[in-house]
Amino acid sequence: FLGITQYMSDRKWYDEKFITRFTDFPLLLRKDTLKRLRAAEVFPNYQSSLKKDGPSYTWQHMTAEQHAKLGDFVVTNRKDGKPAAINRDQLGDRMEQGKIDPALSHSGKIKLADGSEIEVLTIWDAYQTHLTDYDLDTVAEVTGADKSLIERLATDIWETTQAGHSVAIHVGEGINHWFHATLCNRAQYLPLMLTGQIGKPGAGCYTWAGNYKAALFQAQ
Repeated sequence: FLGITQYMSDRKWYDEKFITRFTDFPLLLRKDTLKRLRAAEVFPNYQSSLKKDGPSYTWQHMTAEQHAKLGDFVVTNRKDGKPAAINRDQLGDRMEQGKIDPALSHSGKIKLADGSEIEVLTIWDAYQTHLTDYDLDTVAEVTGADKSLIERLATDIWETTQAGHSVAIHVGEGINHWFHATLCNRAQYLPLMLTGQIGKPGAGCYTWAGNYKAALFQAQ
């Protein structure tokens, strides 16, 4: 899936509006730690704008303690190039209501609240560097998959999206038991994030487990 994402990114087979409004790609990373830059690190005496009656608290039942650990993050406003705090509820229309217009690609220096200065880049830019290791030849060698089939899958995802149809990826539940399973799951989502294939009927990434159903077939 990293090879597919690299192939699609190189060809600009992505929906920039969707990934800017609904993914974490515009968030800034600290180059020194490769962790997401927290709003409290940048803005003195920062107070979160996350509302207690918003989706995080009311739909996802997040607690204040959990929010304190997660914090809010930082993007670069496209128009003025200045850092802006963003909370987990500010996506899509809520992002626009907050007058936040994140730059998808940005790297540079930023001054922290303590007066020090660090280098940052967006998660999108970090991926563009990371994915250079996953060209088709390398992916084919590592996975044993035929290069033409990797190209075909990437093309099918893009052309199906362009035709207005949904794309879903189904993977075996056993992958969730692997070491670094979270990274594996993230990789599976990447092509869907690029194309906006999340949050609509028939689209998304799903796991399945079927061994326990064998008895039902045997009973029949």
